Amino acid sequence: MNQKIKRILMPILGWLGIFLFIVSILFEALPLMRGNGLNTFHLIARQRVLEQRIVTDVLTLAYRPDDEHPEALSELQTALPVWEKVQIGLQKGDDSLGISPNLPSNVKLYLLQMQPDFSYMDVAARQILTHHDPVDPDQVIIILQHEQPYYLSMAQAVILFQDDIDNAAKIYFSIELGIGIALMSIWIVFLFSFQRSKS
Repeated sequence: MNQKIKRILMPILGWLGIFLFIVSILFEALPLMRGNGLNTFHLIARQRVLEQRIVTDVLTLAYRPDDEHPEALSELQTALPVWEKVQIGLQKGDDSLGISPNLPSNVKLYLLQMQPDFSYMDVAARQILTHHDPVDPDQVIIILQHEQPYYLSMAQAVILFQDDIDNAAKIYFSIELGIGIALMSIWIVFLFSFQRSKS
């Protein structure tokens, strides 16, 4: 290699290598800056579990013997506020829960579509929590009418969010692989140049 070209090229390659190394470090931190997607994924999945728990407690209060009511009432008092807080967080974002306001658009669409079902169930469950002796059968009917559509929409949101996480991971991997190949190429050029200069 011509010495003049070598003197110009080697520093450029050296600085490029340092730049790519810094970019690769920053790229590793990018998922952390993007928000905790995995936590949000778990919260979305947990919403279905909470919803099923709420429905079970309502049915227990409506149709099971009185000695089972205190436990169902206690569970309902505990689960309902958590379910409501996460649902609001999924709509608007919530730093305390680690939910970004910038969820994928297709997930946001499902969350928007399920909002009426959530609202009907929430109001009915609150009514039952307030007036549980006896339970108003109309409120139970409202919950049963909306629990399946809510559950299915939330299940679809989980699938879409999982797809988004998988796609982001593939993109990150592809870019990191490209950076790694570029760094390896620079290292090979330096090694080759060093070997040539020794001989």
